[in-house]
Amino acid sequence: MSVWVCISLCAWLSRVVTAQHVMTGQPREVPVNGTEVEAAARFAVFEFNRDYTEDRFAYKIMNITSAKIQVVAGIKLILEVRLGRTVCKSSDTSDGEACGFNSEHKELWCHFVVTEIPWEDSRVLTQKRCHPYN
Repeated sequence: MSVWVCISLCAWLSRVVTAQHVMTGQPREVPVNGTEVEAAARFAVFEFNRDYTEDRFAYKIMNITSAKIQVVAGIKLILEVRLGRTVCKSSDTSDGEACGFNSEHKELWCHFVVTEIPWEDSRVLTQKRCHPYN
């Protein structure tokens, strides 16, 4: 069993971190345009939109400004993301990706931590902090 865990973790990390040395417990910068980073950011925004009750509109990613990976009892993706308000109501959709940006320009700056346990096929938004972007 532990061999499969190691194989799964190594395979996943090889896709996320190319030509970088990753040590357990130490966050490392990764490219913001990586497939896994973008998937984690979309997941975080989906969860954010589902739970955010301070606005009636959904938000979507404007850009990912920073991404780090940390190997713990799983894998943490630590993301800094700028979100923009869309024209879609959050009650209609929690996925703002297909929506255009709202003319009432409003942006949020968010810190998300997505924890993944690949061998359990688990992904959870473990931290979310957002504030208005000026």
